[in-house]
Amino acid sequence: MNRLQRRLSTHKVHRDDPDAAQPLLEVAVRERSARRVRAHLRRMEAVVLLTPRWSRPQAFLEGLAMDLAVSRPSLSCRTASFRHLKGRPLTEAWRSALGLIRQLAGPRAGELQLAVPSGRQGFRHAVSALMGRVNELVPAPTALIGHGAEYLPLEALEDLSLGWLDFAEAHPDRSERRVTLMLAGCVDVPLLDLGGAPRVTLTDYGEAEAAAALVGQTGPAVRMLLEGAARFTGGVPAMVHALGEGARRIGAIPRSQSGLIRTLGPIADEVRGAVDIVAADSRVADRLDQLHREGPSAEEPALDAPLLTAGLVRRIRSPGTPQVALRAPAIGQLLG
Repeated sequence: MNRLQRRLSTHKVHRDDPDAAQPLLEVAVRERSARRVRAHLRRMEAVVLLTPRWSRPQAFLEGLAMDLAVSRPSLSCRTASFRHLKGRPLTEAWRSALGLIRQLAGPRAGELQLAVPSGRQGFRHAVSALMGRVNELVPAPTALIGHGAEYLPLEALEDLSLGWLDFAEAHPDRSERRVTLMLAGCVDVPLLDLGGAPRVTLTDYGEAEAAAALVGQTGPAVRMLLEGAARFTGGVPAMVHALGEGARRIGAIPRSQSGLIRTLGPIADEVRGAVDIVAADSRVADRLDQLHREGPSAEEPALDAPLLTAGLVRRIRSPGTPQVALRAPAIGQLLG
């Protein structure tokens, strides 16, 4: 029995609960993203992870790094955020990125000398050369996982990707690579590429995963309330976390939608702010209202792109024409 199943087995189920015999729906949806990323990194491939708004990528990546470290074959990971580089000079981004690569060498990092590149070509060459040296020094396979890539200056992001590509081309046999790279960032950063590396979208929780996360924060609950709360969040990780924290403070999962909205706290304000921004375009506002009223619809790229970027809608699996849907019922309640 895995951790998710153990958590779900602790649910408090009332005999008069009409949903007691019905299984929770989607299980381990977000875990599929983790499996894909783990598979690529273990093959020493670079990976791009697309992180929609409110997806809580840092918690995901820290858990991923722990799983890779303790599983077999193991992979040592260093996670780092680029958030502190927002608005900083290009040279500072260069120094930060090279410093993170250097730290992958662990105790032998002191053997690697860093010089401030004189230009973009110099930074690209420094990335490739430094990764080559780290590849020689590390005692076991290791990966640098950088999140918040959207905070890097675009030039630094592009040249970091090109530097990785130079390293990969110099080491085409992945069995000879002992270092790899994953960058995580928002869906609207076109230069988040890493030389055509596999792209994985960090999905929201499935219903069972959301319910398990709520149980972890609030303790056992009436199953009907637990499933209702999980569905209300749509599995959006930040909403699940906020609702769980709010419910823990008041001692119960609210029964009403207004009560659930109140537990979301600042996240509700962020959603309202995102809605206000996209609503500046009346066509996009009408599209959002349509998705709220009518449910999933065939994707309309021109109208849906800003909604996807804002984190208000998501693509859903469907046969034939790609479809989008409102990301969570909670968002529909916040449109007014």
